[in-house]
Amino acid sequence: MALNRLDSFGIHQITFRDLADKSILGTGHILGSAEIDSKRELIKLEGGSSPYPFAVAPSRATGEVTMTFRQYDKNILRFLSSYSASTFSETEAGEVAGSITSIVNETGTSVSDATTGIASVSINDITTAPFGNYIIKAASASTIDLYLDNNLSNGVSYQDAGLKINSSAITIPSTGATVDYQGLTFTGGSGTIAMTTNDIASFSVNPVSNYLLNVNHDKQDATFREFECFIYSQNVNNKIRRVHIKRAIASSSIVPSFLENEFASMECSLMILQPSDNSNPIQTTFFGK
Repeated sequence: MALNRLDSFGIHQITFRDLADKSILGTGHILGSAEIDSKRELIKLEGGSSPYPFAVAPSRATGEVTMTFRQYDKNILRFLSSYSASTFSETEAGEVAGSITSIVNETGTSVSDATTGIASVSINDITTAPFGNYIIKAASASTIDLYLDNNLSNGVSYQDAGLKINSSAITIPSTGATVDYQGLTFTGGSGTIAMTTNDIASFSVNPVSNYLLNVNHDKQDATFREFECFIYSQNVNNKIRRVHIKRAIASSSIVPSFLENEFASMECSLMILQPSDNSNPIQTTFFGK
C-alpha cells in the first residue's frame, strides 16, 4: 500500500454558512492566512519531591482562529461583524449616471437658500464632474469657492493647502439663473444673491458605477451571528485539505486596512464554539489522488 502523505499547500477560500438560515453563504478568498489555534496548555500535576510531574492534565482549548482577507463577497460581512437587515444598502446595477446629494448648510444659513443663496447643485456632465465630498464657502455676498476631499478624478488641481479646486471665485447669478463649473451646475436663488462671507455648505457626488454597496458598521440594533465555516487549501497535485468548523462566532476589522500598492486587508478573529448537539467541533478532511 502506497504511503499517503497528508500535506496541504496554501489557502484557497473560506465559506461561511448561517446556522439559522442554512441557505445563506458567504465566501472569502483569503490571500493572507487562516491560522487555527486548537492546542491546549498542559498543566503539571506535581507533589512530593519528584523532579518530574506525576501527571499532566490538558486545559481548555483556546479555539481561536485568526484570518486575513483581501477578497470577499458581501454576505461574508454579515458573519464577521454585527448585522441587521438595514446594515447593507445595495444597488446591484450601480449608478449609470452617478448621483449627487442635496446641498446642506453646515456653518451659517445663507449658502443654501432658495431665494438669496444657491437653490440647488446638479450634475451636467458626469465625465468631468469630480466625485467626492464638496465644501462650498461663500467668498463674498455673490461668489463662492469650492473645496474637494480628494483629487482622484481627472481635472482636479488643488489651488491651496485648504484643498480649493477653483482658481478664481465662482459667481452665483441671481433670479434663478445658472452657472456651470467642471461638470456641475449651480442654480442661484430666485432673488438677489446675498450670502454671508465664510458661511459653508456641503454636498457629495458619486461617480458612475456598475455596483454600489454601502455598509453601516456597528449599528445599535445589529447582533453577532453564529455560523459554521469551511476552509479549503489550494488544489496542488490533486490534493486538497478541508477544515470544517461546526459552530463559531467572529469579530473583524470590517473597515479594512489600506496598504501601499497592495489589496486592502481585513483582519478577523474567530472563536470556535462547542456545537449545540455536543458533536466534534472541528473536522478535517484530506482528499488526494
